[in-house]
Amino acid sequence: MIEGDAGSRCGISMKGIDIVVKGNVGHMSCFMGQAGSLVVCGDAGDALGDSLYEVHIYVKGSVKSLGADCIEKEMRQEHLDELSALLEKAGVDEDPKAFKRYGSARQLYNFKVDNASAY
Repeated sequence: MIEGDAGSRCGISMKGIDIVVKGNVGHMSCFMGQAGSLVVCGDAGDALGDSLYEVHIYVKGSVKSLGADCIEKEMRQEHLDELSALLEKAGVDEDPKAFKRYGSARQLYNFKVDNASAY
């Protein structure tokens, strides 16, 4: 639980941890995140979730830009339940329905020679 803002690369290479940030996060947060959840109650900087794997990212505010292979995803009931539990555990009083969910498009999992110029 981070009471205020977090700097750049918050949650870099996450491997199963859950992070709840009451404020904003800087650029490249969740870079190469592998597992866990990042909850941002404020705004996110450039390249959010760049090259991530299976991390769940929830942002209430605006996102300056998404990183490579990170996309906005549908917020289903299972995600609302997960986010509710994370907010409750952190003692944060926010409405889960006010958040958007982001995650991997799963296009970087395997090297594709046709996409070599994108790497």
